[in-house]
Amino acid sequence: MQTDNALHAALERGGFRGAVLSPPIGGVVSPIHRAVENHCCFATAAGAKPVFVKRRHDDMAAFIEPTRVMEASRKAGELGIAPRLLHADPDDGVLVFEALGEDWRWGHADVLRHPAVLESLLAAKRKFHTAAALSEMRSVFDLVLAYRHLAASPEVTLPAPVQTVSAAVDRIAAAIAAAGFDTVACHADGASSNVMVGPGDAVQLVDFEWARQADPAHDLGTVLAELLPFDGEALLAVEIATGRPDAQILARARLYGAADDLMWAIWGFINAAHSPRKHVEFFKYAEWRLLRARTVIEGPRFETWLKQV
Repeated sequence: MQTDNALHAALERGGFRGAVLSPPIGGVVSPIHRAVENHCCFATAAGAKPVFVKRRHDDMAAFIEPTRVMEASRKAGELGIAPRLLHADPDDGVLVFEALGEDWRWGHADVLRHPAVLESLLAAKRKFHTAAALSEMRSVFDLVLAYRHLAASPEVTLPAPVQTVSAAVDRIAAAIAAAGFDTVACHADGASSNVMVGPGDAVQLVDFEWARQADPAHDLGTVLAELLPFDGEALLAVEIATGRPDAQILARARLYGAADDLMWAIWGFINAAHSPRKHVEFFKYAEWRLLRARTVIEGPRFETWLKQV
């Protein structure tokens, strides 16, 4: 297999000669978003601990720049909030990470909502905010625009609500730009499966494909959209993250969450049309993310949140 050859070559260059690859982790985007952007597996060399290996799928080339993923992954590993990056091969888009032990599990929403785990998750996100600035500077609004351009082809089917939500997200972008914001290194990914939960409610972040310089409220917004749909519990998360139950930060985070959902919805519709991996339910995933964006855009608090940012 071509992918296996590329992985073996990258592993050999990284000092893992003769490593045996595990079966790949099956890519699924619904009901959990896991191993979709990359071919993922474990590799074990004689006398060495297993490592985790991933290589970008060819159909993700328009969305993922390996050198930027490597940069963010390395910085997160150095901060101790993510598995350490052991070797990176930008030409083949292969990354080799230390593998977490068997007592670590993929995150699930019901687990990540537990107060102790949620606090660990928000602390890890905040710690990444202290990293040196990342090279990727595009905001979620920039990515929405870029993906809308990618979607402007006859093969891509965009449901009518995409236009309505896009217009609302343009308003969000204008409101936040007018209010002003600072940027920090952000994980910028709220998927539950991109959080690993270990002993003692410890958390490690994984998959930095969408990491970039962004408003920290965007990082918070992706977590709230994924885990905390009700504003009462979301305001408690805001207090954990920032030290105070600030309604203005909640408003900004909710609006960022909607913009992020739109971005992923358009991503899903594009890949439903163009990806050769037809077993991955990109269209179903896109519809779900679009629906989640609409709950904010069409909700009773949208105009109030716009004024609060």
